[in-house]
Amino acid sequence: MEFSVAKADLLKELSFLNNVVEKKTTIPILSNILLSGEAGSAPAGNVLTLAGTDLDATLKTSCPAAIRHSGTALLPARRLFDIVRNLPDADIHFKSDGSGNMTITCERSRFRLFSPAPEGYPSLPEIPALPLSVSSGILRTMIPRVLFATSQEESRYQLNGVQMVVDSAAADESQAALLRMVATDGHRLALIERPGCVQLNAGAPVEKSKVEKGKTRISFLIPKKTMAEIVRLAADTTATEIAFGQDDRHVFFQIGGRTFASRLLAGQFPNYEGVMPKSNDKTIVFETDLLVAALKRVGVVADETTHAVKLHATEGRVEITSQSPESGEAVETLSVDYPGPSMTITFNVGYLMDFLAVAHSTQTRFEFKDEITQIQLRPVDGDGYDYRYVVMPMRA
Repeated sequence: MEFSVAKADLLKELSFLNNVVEKKTTIPILSNILLSGEAGSAPAGNVLTLAGTDLDATLKTSCPAAIRHSGTALLPARRLFDIVRNLPDADIHFKSDGSGNMTITCERSRFRLFSPAPEGYPSLPEIPALPLSVSSGILRTMIPRVLFATSQEESRYQLNGVQMVVDSAAADESQAALLRMVATDGHRLALIERPGCVQLNAGAPVEKSKVEKGKTRISFLIPKKTMAEIVRLAADTTATEIAFGQDDRHVFFQIGGRTFASRLLAGQFPNYEGVMPKSNDKTIVFETDLLVAALKRVGVVADETTHAVKLHATEGRVEITSQSPESGEAVETLSVDYPGPSMTITFNVGYLMDFLAVAHSTQTRFEFKDEITQIQLRPVDGDGYDYRYVVMPMRA
């Protein structure tokens, strides 16, 4: 195999592949990326294809290149990335010697890397027809607003991902459907949805988890690592639409010239609809920047174990307090439009700050019922999205 490629083009793709390739794998061959190219006239002879996998997630991408001799090769992902990023901004020449080595030259630099036999690399998932599409901007907006609420406990694997639902009440599947994303760690839950943003292609097969009376509901339980990578890839593409779909075990995203495949999480996602508050009849609207500043100051002296802060609401104001035996106490008072009654609710300050950091709203609405029932937070500036965050109060 022999080819030349511009440093900038190769480096960009390697940076994405390095997020996918497993760095601490017990299967050594997975630390490599697969490169392939076919010599010939344009366009085949002008494209280098690259792929990486950790068996759970797979990224296949490409970049412009001059392919002189067709072939397939494996190269260590991390070492190749480190070499390329430190080379001068010029074309890089790759040539295999046919005996398990790849020579890399760029101006006055020369490297020789061991290249394992590509026959030992695992087969990559076959990409099916992708029957759904959504704006890349919508994915960039929705995913970060729920991703933070996924569980950090690996043993709770059903909570280590995001439940993504495509829901259409229309009998004609070519019409746009609602997209919903939900994540929870058992203590708090984030849900965001936007109606009419997913296009359903009636000409492509689609796995339906529920079809009745013209209603189509498709659910994907997607690992958090996958969702984080989709945000990165969507931020880099010039494509306005991202196609996606699934087979029995994988979900697939076509993002411009890159294809990302991920195993779906097994198990049943919790019944989130059953925990959404339905009778929170009391409301306080905060100026978000004032609330964030107050929580930051009060959080400085919050107990390092519980991170507890108290919101004491009385007519016309909310007093935010924290205390700990080691640090002392802090008090902040905010003026609000609240008629009463007097109520004190205790929260983990980190849970509040996580939501406020991604809500991107000038005002935030707190909806609550009493001091022990879950509360619901919403950005007042919805911007076309229905975004809700449910958090359980702490016991005082």
